[in-house]
Amino acid sequence: MKIEAVQSSDEAALASMMLRTIRTSVRIEADEMAAVITNVLANMHWAFDHAHQCVHLKCVVDGRIAGAVLVKNFWNLCSLFVEPGDHRRGIGRSLIEEAIRQCVPRNERPYVRVNAAPNAVEFYSAMGFTRVDDKTQLSTSTPMALFLSASRPLPAR
Repeated sequence: MKIEAVQSSDEAALASMMLRTIRTSVRIEADEMAAVITNVLANMHWAFDHAHQCVHLKCVVDGRIAGAVLVKNFWNLCSLFVEPGDHRRGIGRSLIEEAIRQCVPRNERPYVRVNAAPNAVEFYSAMGFTRVDDKTQLSTSTPMALFLSASRPLPAR
């Protein structure tokens, strides 16, 4: 397992992995699914166009992309995907930990935020994220934040 920066040449493989993961793992109505897919692809394209404003990492296993994470503006964790067949192998945890390490020195906010899908709340809680109030909550997502401070270390590796 190797964590490295996403390259523009990864676009097709990355999009394929994310769409496969969404269609396999996310249980929502068709109209909401279309909106999620549109948003995910728009975020991916934004990251390619604004590479200096984000941390965009992939996990490579046996030469293929097994997972990816995108943190926009170094505080907005807008996507984390792990191939369904690779769940529970530490890929998501490794991606989040490395993304946070890279975001901390560039983050002007004291937290990293995510709108967690219902099936991801337990994972983010285990990573140290807590639920937060947010008037702009998206659909069925749960707003969560990982607060960064000198008294609270980053998640252990």
